[in-house]
Amino acid sequence: MPHIIVEYSAKLEDKVDLPEVLQGLHEALAGQGIDKARIKTRGIKLDHAVVGDKGADGLMAHTTLLLLEGRDIATKQTYGQALHAIVQERIGRSVPECKLTLEVRDMEKETYIL
Repeated sequence: MPHIIVEYSAKLEDKVDLPEVLQGLHEALAGQGIDKARIKTRGIKLDHAVVGDKGADGLMAHTTLLLLEGRDIATKQTYGQALHAIVQERIGRSVPECKLTLEVRDMEKETYIL
């Protein structure tokens, strides 16, 4: 049920092993006590992105964690920090100019269909 979505600049593929980043995120969330069989992790390459003052030459990766509503803020922050640590380690360390952001969002139980 949790979804991890990483939207990233296409040019980042030349600098980072994105499948390895996605696997790391998947494992990190499972390490927080989430049933691994329920996690869905994916990357979305952005062929066109404008990043800060670098424009089309800028690099970015934005991670979104979608969870069914009901978790408290502290839990969401813990999950987000665990995921952001992976992104920092596997992208930020080797590509420091890449802008990294993360957002945790709730999905409404009434409108999430399994």
